[in-house]
Amino acid sequence: MTVKLDFEECLKDSPRFRASIELVEAEVSELETRLEKLLKLGSCLLESGRHYLAASRAFLVGICDLAHLGPPEPMMAECLEKFTVSLNHKLDSHAELLDATEHTLQQQIQTLVKEGLRGFREARRDFWRGAESLEAALTHNAEVPRRRVQEAEDAGTALRIARAGYRSRALDYALQVNVIEDKRKFDIMEFVLRLVEAQATHFHQGHEELNRLAQYRKELGAQLHSLVLNSAREKRDMEQRHVLLKQKELGGEEPEPSLKEGPGGLVMEGHLFKRASNAFKTWSRRWFTIQNNQLVYQKKYKDPVTVVVDDLRLCTVKLCPDSERRFCFEVVSTSKSCLLQADSERLLQLWIGAVQSSIASAFSQARLENSPRGPGQVSGHLALGAAATLGYGGAARGREPGGSGQVVAQVQSVDGNAQCCDCREPAPEWASINLGVTLCIQCSGIHRSLGVHFSKVRSLNLDSWEPELVKLMCELGNVVINQIYEARVEAMAVKKPGPSCSRQEKEAWIHAKYVEKKFLTKLPEIRGRRGGRGPPRGHPPVPPKPSIRPQPGVVRSKSESPSDDVGSLHPGALLFQAAGQPPSLPTMADALAHGADVNWVNGSQGNATPLIRATAAARLPVPETGCRSWGSRCRRQGPSGYCNGNGQC
Repeated sequence: MTVKLDFEECLKDSPRFRASIELVEAEVSELETRLEKLLKLGSCLLESGRHYLAASRAFLVGICDLAHLGPPEPMMAECLEKFTVSLNHKLDSHAELLDATEHTLQQQIQTLVKEGLRGFREARRDFWRGAESLEAALTHNAEVPRRRVQEAEDAGTALRIARAGYRSRALDYALQVNVIEDKRKFDIMEFVLRLVEAQATHFHQGHEELNRLAQYRKELGAQLHSLVLNSAREKRDMEQRHVLLKQKELGGEEPEPSLKEGPGGLVMEGHLFKRASNAFKTWSRRWFTIQNNQLVYQKKYKDPVTVVVDDLRLCTVKLCPDSERRFCFEVVSTSKSCLLQADSERLLQLWIGAVQSSIASAFSQARLENSPRGPGQVSGHLALGAAATLGYGGAARGREPGGSGQVVAQVQSVDGNAQCCDCREPAPEWASINLGVTLCIQCSGIHRSLGVHFSKVRSLNLDSWEPELVKLMCELGNVVINQIYEARVEAMAVKKPGPSCSRQEKEAWIHAKYVEKKFLTKLPEIRGRRGGRGPPRGHPPVPPKPSIRPQPGVVRSKSESPSDDVGSLHPGALLFQAAGQPPSLPTMADALAHGADVNWVNGSQGNATPLIRATAAARLPVPETGCRSWGSRCRRQGPSGYCNGNGQC
């Protein structure tokens, strides 16, 4: 038996199922039209002897049309072709054939039209009534405010009843569709078979013509008998499955969203309510899908998909407890946010978990981009790339694929990197490239939720690493960074979380450490200190005191605490000094942690910035600065005609 509608797809009520329903209804309507046409042609054949020849030819053409309805059926097409060719050879019909033809029409075709299609029409009417009731119940359930608890319970009860009724009617409708699909094939072929047998019996003149089809008739009869028996067994199995599904799935609970692993990554699909971004803030129910690292939705199966999030790596998901509606969550990307609503708390958690898993899956995919770079550029580029990476979130550029095992071994061999920087879990496989630390998978997820302006996470195993980033990780490491960001932990008597602590404890620790910066060494107030770029335009910068300036060329070692002399210099001045030759990456990290700006202006050295100093020391172009025209003819034509890199033009 050919299954036209799948029961599981019917229970999900997906756009694919609705599209299949529309296609089946169109086919059944066309079938009914063609069968009625066949009946009229048969009546014309029986009633009009004068037009018997023309009616016979039209009748045979009507039979041939049935072979082209729906998907191709080789057996049915072969049957109709052979019989109609044979019948076209004997247009001199006998009166006895009229009675046999009339009897065959009434027993097969007319019965199919009156009884078979009538049950289909009743099931179709009940299905669409149930669909309308379910849609109304879903809308009412979604519109119930959070504060009306009793009304919400009543709406949930009504929704379960409506969903149970809809599923029952949908299953009945699917059964009717599958049964009528097989019944039409067998009835039509049996009708043609009986018609040909009647002609072979009643027409002596056509005996020889029809005798050539005797063997084929026997074979076809045997095949039909076998098909009918198989169809009866499949129908019995389908009815049993239908009963079991009714008993199991008609409890009124919400449908389980589809979750599977597809070729483009983690895939999940299901219905959600979406709030419009216009002024009316209307809510609409749409079919959402997570695939190919994107979140998309559509209204109908054939409608083009609308992309909500083009790249899941650039978004985050969070609950919306302050929303007027229940079960709401928000997907926030770099350019927009989308407020969504699930049908229940369980579905809400499933969707949030699916989005978070998809984000992790997207970050886990290896990204290879061809960007040739000479080996002599790597070491000189490190200091300046570190300043841009530490200061601007570390946008990845020009990656070169390398052995992931070598990167893991090299990074974890640094003192302190063999365990997570924040919870001390051993063998961390993730890293923050703008902090220079290694992380476990749970802490990496918390870092990613902070945003790339605080921490940019990359996998040591699955991602490609630039040589200068690997060297940056080895120059910094967990010990150096913790000396900066955990400088006052012992003095404040704060307990650092361990590997067995809960996610909430780790999240609170990481937020206090990197966002609030509670454990940094506090800077004393120095006259003339200004955050960011230094003095305002038009005012001379306040140079650092000569008596406390460190000697040029003196670079503190990694074992030396980077916070020992941070209070004696402006953070920008400290960053400027550390960017010299040779560079001191721990000092640069310390200065940036205290708010230094890579475009801080040093008035005592020709308004140079830390980026300019690092460029002069490395003699290499700047990858990320405060001004996009740095090093080329400035559009605003300063005194020298070239941009000075201070970002103030």
